[in-house]
Amino acid sequence: MKKRVALYLRVSTDEQAKHGISLEAQLKKLQDYCEFKDWEVFKVYKDEGISGSSIKKRKAFKQMLEESKEGKFSAIIVTKIDRAFRNTRDALNILEDLGINKIDFVSVGEDIDTTTAMGKAMFTMVSAFAQLEREMNVGRVKDVRQMRFDKGMFPARSPFGYKPLIKDKKIVSFKIDRKQAEIVSGCFKMTSEGHSYSEICKKYKIKPQSYYNIIKNKVYCGFISFEGEERKGIHSPIISEELYKKCQLKK
Repeated sequence: MKKRVALYLRVSTDEQAKHGISLEAQLKKLQDYCEFKDWEVFKVYKDEGISGSSIKKRKAFKQMLEESKEGKFSAIIVTKIDRAFRNTRDALNILEDLGINKIDFVSVGEDIDTTTAMGKAMFTMVSAFAQLEREMNVGRVKDVRQMRFDKGMFPARSPFGYKPLIKDKKIVSFKIDRKQAEIVSGCFKMTSEGHSYSEICKKYKIKPQSYYNIIKNKVYCGFISFEGEERKGIHSPIISEELYKKCQLKK
């Protein structure tokens, strides 16, 4: 009787364009591997545009784990271990659960097969390195955001109402998006005049959450914040600080 296996594929949004990481490339590699091994593919589980930092938001992955308890397949196959895990604790806990249900875990890229003692040891090591890589990436992103903040720039993406000013392929400042800025200034003006948020949302065709995101954001009167720190930004304010403060009392 052929071994029945589940194939798991995952890409996060920023990985989709990279060579060899697309869902199609992963599927082809796993299908070829199963054909070589003469294994039967029970089902293909796909999480598209989902980060690997945790399993909480990965619906297909969680469905696969649930169905593994029903004995529908006897192994999970991935192209690389970081498609399934980038958190060592998750990896080891799930590996233990899979073992209880007699489900093998195979990573084609790292040549890991947890049916062997060596495979289990390699699984633990590679999982740890995957988590380390993720934490280093998070640290690098934080450093970049801190550097941008220190220069008076928006730490992350440009907020509604602004567009990046690019020179030599680098963001050097920000300019006001006139169309969006009209909505921002309108929200503050109408709030200061005593209009309800529902009136304002109807007028500018925005959702209540968008309205509150605008009204609470000091970026529109010239400030930026990061990691609990606040300072004046290099961008031009859309409203005055006085108008901002007045609207906070009106909410």
